[in-house]
Amino acid sequence: METFNLPQENVLQNRNSDELGGRVDSDSELSDDENVTTDRGRFVSDPTGSWRQFPVDKETWGTSTRNFCRAQSRDFTSTHTGPKGVLSDHKAKKQYEMEERWRKEEERTKVLHRIIKGATVTSLEDSTAHSEDEWDDSDLENSAFLVQYTQLRVKEMQDAARHCKIYGAVEYITPEQFLTLTSDTIKSPGSRSMLVHLYHSDNNACCLLNTQLEVLARKLVHVKFAAMMATEADTSIAMADLPVMLVFHNQQQQEAIVDVTRRLNGEFTLERVEAFVNEMLRL
Repeated sequence: METFNLPQENVLQNRNSDELGGRVDSDSELSDDENVTTDRGRFVSDPTGSWRQFPVDKETWGTSTRNFCRAQSRDFTSTHTGPKGVLSDHKAKKQYEMEERWRKEEERTKVLHRIIKGATVTSLEDSTAHSEDEWDDSDLENSAFLVQYTQLRVKEMQDAARHCKIYGAVEYITPEQFLTLTSDTIKSPGSRSMLVHLYHSDNNACCLLNTQLEVLARKLVHVKFAAMMATEADTSIAMADLPVMLVFHNQQQQEAIVDVTRRLNGEFTLERVEAFVNEMLRL
């Protein structure tokens, strides 16, 4: 019969110093002031493999690592794991991008229609809010959209200019002609603005204003400038109230300005009169 020489361990010699009388002190019996050290350590392997730690300095300490790692976050939540989950996430991301592209295209179309019809809209998002990593093919689409909008806007302005009548001079009218110009039964294609100056030949301010209106009539050729004797229009108008300006848009009176001299501060220069006319016509 074969015998095996196995190493024998002497339990008594291997006892620790805290084992007295064959009894081992429990953890609760150890003093809190005593520091228990051991050369042994427990290592747990990382199931995900090796990992890399980025250096930390004063600027990045305590801050979020998302921006520090320069990783772009996803706009959808992943609910799958494994190879099939990755494929599902990829399909979901592509579907999300397609829906987002359709939504933006629909918004651009609606904005284009509103702008063509004369409405104004505010920017939906700030252009400075995009980072350099977020610019993609949508820039080309936006450029194409701007080109399309510019072409449609130019065509609209050309059509409006063809329908607008060209005047280029101040017309001195009678009360009967005034009623004809302001009659609702006479409709001209497109919108039309008209300024009527109620004047008197003995009033120096009225003469100066007519001189400047002659110059503006040659500059603003699509605006109807007319002048009519105030005494013929209304005998109750006092000489001190002149000059008087009447503003019309599409045969409808918008405003009657009596204090023209005060509004111009007594300065009937071309610059002051032009600014005053632009303000009245909202040009």
